[in-house]
Amino acid sequence: MSGKTLDKLDIRLLSELFKDSRTSFSKLSKILKVPRTTIINRVERLIKNGIVRKFTIIPGYQNLGYIFLAFVLVRVRRGGGVRVSSTQVSLAKRILEESSMRENLPWVEEAHIITGEYDILLKVRAKNWEEISRFLIEYLAGLEEVEHTNTLLCLLTVDEQRTPPLARDFEKR
Repeated sequence: MSGKTLDKLDIRLLSELFKDSRTSFSKLSKILKVPRTTIINRVERLIKNGIVRKFTIIPGYQNLGYIFLAFVLVRVRRGGGVRVSSTQVSLAKRILEESSMRENLPWVEEAHIITGEYDILLKVRAKNWEEISRFLIEYLAGLEEVEHTNTLLCLLTVDEQRTPPLARDFEKR
């Protein structure tokens, strides 16, 4: 199923689920004015076809103690006869894994392989200044695959949970 095979009901259903994925099938049925079994079948099909991958929560990061948000650009060292793309992926996976296992490191929430001057973009959440400093000065600087980093501290998050403009995209067809 691609975006082209979504119909108006799929779009409306997804829009409601984006607002609150905990909404019951009965409530969705009333909101969308279709039988509950239709909602169940549609949701199952959206899951089966990979449109919906999982239902999750959106945490209040600051309330969990993550008061710092940083984006870290990482340039991977070239050479050594290893393909850079495989080094990028393995390094990103290693950073994600180690940050979730080691108590003295901040949480690396996301890692992306990117184009441009840098190779990896990390989204990092830290509970205190020492945690982010240790991550940058000791941990990343100590990885032989890392040539250079550039860190951007977030001062204010304007909107972090944007949803795709499904209705707008649907209207174009």
